[in-house]
Amino acid sequence: MKKFLMPAMLALLLLTSGCEQPPAEPPPVDTKTQPAQTQPDVKPEPKPEVKLEPPKPEPAPEIPKTVSPVVSERTEKSMRVKVYYPDDSGMRLVEVEREIIVNDKTDKYTAAVEALLDEPDEDNLTRIFPKNAAIHSVTVANGTATVDLDGGITKGFVGGSTGEEFLIGSVVDTLTNFPEVTRVKFLVDGQDIETLSGHMDLSTPLERMSSLTE
Repeated sequence: MKKFLMPAMLALLLLTSGCEQPPAEPPPVDTKTQPAQTQPDVKPEPKPEVKLEPPKPEPAPEIPKTVSPVVSERTEKSMRVKVYYPDDSGMRLVEVEREIIVNDKTDKYTAAVEALLDEPDEDNLTRIFPKNAAIHSVTVANGTATVDLDGGITKGFVGGSTGEEFLIGSVVDTLTNFPEVTRVKFLVDGQDIETLSGHMDLSTPLERMSSLTE
């Protein structure tokens, strides 16, 4: 009996040992036939836009303020003009040159007439304006020079008809030497007058009195 059991047991052991095989390896994956695994379409997040501000200019260095002295520009100039004085014989008016000063307060017309208030330097000429005479103003517009005399001239004037003619003539001929002046009107203290001392008509402007200089 034992002789039959032993070979049977050996055969059984061999049978069971032959059945224990190593685990089968998985078959290789065919990449050609199997669809590739796709990644989800993920859009990249946009980067925030960074705005670069231009560099701020550096403030200019502060310059200390200096106070400039105020210089008053006063326009003043001298010019030579022709004025007329009566000769000492009372026969005619004589033309002489005088230097006048023109500035912001005195124009050339007023300065020229005021020159007649001074005593002439020439020996053969005489002053015709009374000593207390004064000139308020001389203005020129549209060819007419308007001479405003101080009222004292009527009180101190004693020249008679010849003296009045020479006084008026000296002013008229002096002003009409300026090319822009063609006639002269007379006022006293800003008022129209008909005559200075009752001998000449001064109600209208007078033109150049050339007869007195011939």
